[in-house]
Amino acid sequence: MIVVLSGKSAAPWVGPIVADIQHAAAARGAEIAALHIETALRALREWQSVTRLYVLPFDVPTTLPDELPPDAPRLLAKLFPRAEIVNAPGPHEVGWDKLATARRLLDRGVPMPETLITDDPSEALDFVRHHEQAILKAPRSCGGQGHIVLLAGEHGELAGEVPGRRYAVELELAGVGRRLQHGVLSCPPPFYLQRLVTDVGRGGALRPAQILRAYVVDGQVAFWTERVRGKIRRPADFIISATFGAQYRFVRAVSDAAATLARRAAEVLGVRVGAIDLIRAGDQGPFVLEADTDGQHSYIDRGFKAVPDYRDIFDLDRMIADVLLAPVDEPRARGTMTREERERDWPQRPRLRPRGRPRA
Repeated sequence: MIVVLSGKSAAPWVGPIVADIQHAAAARGAEIAALHIETALRALREWQSVTRLYVLPFDVPTTLPDELPPDAPRLLAKLFPRAEIVNAPGPHEVGWDKLATARRLLDRGVPMPETLITDDPSEALDFVRHHEQAILKAPRSCGGQGHIVLLAGEHGELAGEVPGRRYAVELELAGVGRRLQHGVLSCPPPFYLQRLVTDVGRGGALRPAQILRAYVVDGQVAFWTERVRGKIRRPADFIISATFGAQYRFVRAVSDAAATLARRAAEVLGVRVGAIDLIRAGDQGPFVLEADTDGQHSYIDRGFKAVPDYRDIFDLDRMIADVLLAPVDEPRARGTMTREERERDWPQRPRLRPRGRPRA
């Protein structure tokens, strides 16, 4: 038995993903069951036959039977003792915890933009002053949520922007959670800061770097997208996230350096099915920004399905179904294409690229 697990509270968002995985399985004459965590907890003995499990967001109930552990990884192991979890909880937890992601990548020599993780407000302030602009990232987040573009003033003061808002920013010695009062945003440690990687246009004006996303399936990059924003009016617009209005477009080919880096990051983080975000600008990069997988806390954005160029070769949920359905004694489906297949399947029309934009 193969199961896609999620929570009832997440159904409005992940329901279409579950349906697409099931549809892809049905097209192959197979069945993948959909299961809510709430249902699984009511029938504990029925899940011994589950051999493979794919996890989408769910909430662990606040009240559990005494024999069940409260943390998600051990809970899943208890409920589905014989199941191979294709998107294992470990890599998902690391991807959700941006500090853990950065530390692991940096420890293994994977290039990232200049990064500082500190509890010291003075050290954090010096980092912003040195780079003039930096991004303060929430320790646990996805989709650009919690990102603040920081700007150092002439007298050492900090200003911060998020889409639609600008604040004076104070870095505190201690505290729990960010607080906004009288236009001042107070941020407690830990401070996770990265240099704002930008390109330079005509007249020295800053413009966004290229944000690439590699969709990794079983250790190989299945396809690429990039996120773009039409106009840059203020610093917060450098947060190039679909959550804040950026658009996807598919990238036909990338450099060997970018492809190698994406595979390396996936290997270091243990990502079997997921997305690796890279950034590059001119001769800067590529660098790894973060990694995302489907799992308990969040899921990979499927907004690229609305792009007019979307085709079956970009169907991540079909690839997930193939991995789930692959016989144990055969190599898993990798969801990759040869160069000849890309040339055959890619829409035959001119490729549009803004003047001066660096190639991937």
